Amino acid sequence: MTLRRSAAPLLGVLAAGCLFRLGNAFAAVALPWLVLDLSGSGLWAGAIASASLIALVIGAFFGGALIDRHGARRVAIIAGLASAVCVGAVPAIVQLGPEALPFIAVLVAAGALLDSPGMTAQDNRIPELARLGQIPLARAVSLKSLIGNASFVAGPALAGISIGFGGASVALVIAFTCSMLSALLIAVWLSEARRRTKRNDGGMLSAFGFIFRAPPLAYLTLLVMVVVGFTSTTTSVLLPSLFHQAARAPQEFGLAASSIGAGSLCGALLLTIFPKLAGQFTALLVIVASLAMVPVALLPPLPAILPLAFIYGLLLAPLGVALNTTLFIQAPQHLRGRVQSASAVLTLAAGIPIALLTGLLVETLGSGMALMACMLATALATMCTQLWSRSADAGPR
Repeated sequence: MTLRRSAAPLLGVLAAGCLFRLGNAFAAVALPWLVLDLSGSGLWAGAIASASLIALVIGAFFGGALIDRHGARRVAIIAGLASAVCVGAVPAIVQLGPEALPFIAVLVAAGALLDSPGMTAQDNRIPELARLGQIPLARAVSLKSLIGNASFVAGPALAGISIGFGGASVALVIAFTCSMLSALLIAVWLSEARRRTKRNDGGMLSAFGFIFRAPPLAYLTLLVMVVVGFTSTTTSVLLPSLFHQAARAPQEFGLAASSIGAGSLCGALLLTIFPKLAGQFTALLVIVASLAMVPVALLPPLPAILPLAFIYGLLLAPLGVALNTTLFIQAPQHLRGRVQSASAVLTLAAGIPIALLTGLLVETLGSGMALMACMLATALATMCTQLWSRSADAGPR
């Protein structure tokens, strides 16, 4: 099938999002490995991951209003440039040794501050660009998920290889380049929307209210909060600590993280064929995914870890696609940016205390037991969320 020329803006924006996420994937592997090399402490890795999540929440809270008021194009370009500057500065201060850790934490938080607004801005105009390119919205959202997950497949593996051959600084230089190219593509392909948000329309409170007044969106947001709250530190704290403490090669950690991304990529592809997986079976898939990662806590040989990590990513993929599709369908354009940000704030906020708790668990119980505890907690919390949803549906109408 020949792509229409009118689809070029959508593909250009999706490519920008892919590069932005690819840069983040490189940074997500390189930064915790660098922190562990400098400090040898899982607590430091957890503290920096927590600082990053706090910055993500703050950026997500204010980012939606900025997008609705000042435009997705401007916010996406500024976010790409800011991310490049922050990531590019880390290799310059590593020479300070362990004394550089507080400065790295500040740079990571500063870069993360605009990560959520940047990704939200890149995705904000997908409904209009899909309509321009005469592409169904569900297909455009699935394509976004496929491209985004492709970056998380390639990113960690390539980052692990670059760390093995040239150190974490090389991976961070690649992350810098990806962020710069993302900003350039947005400048070329994304035009500004004509509509602007009125100043007296309720702000972020109206966005939070919209989510909780829309039952499907509210339930999916709650389920994503549960999953992210217990699994966001898997690749930022748990897996790097597990491999680092066992003196395993960084390439193995990169391949494990890439297997999660490969599973997510295949899951998004399967979702276009079996859309019901994103509905009634979502909670069951999350539970099975969490249980599949429990054996990884025993750190078996890499050939045994990779399929388990793949299954983990595969079964979690429908949850994010279902949430995004529901949000794009239900949220009006003038409120869309803030609804996206409100959903992101709720999701990310769940991960802040978990990041600190995970670091403490790694220090006290060891990385293997910490990983096992987090995966079992994810399964249990998902069961509780599903029971709550069914009891709410069975209540008075």
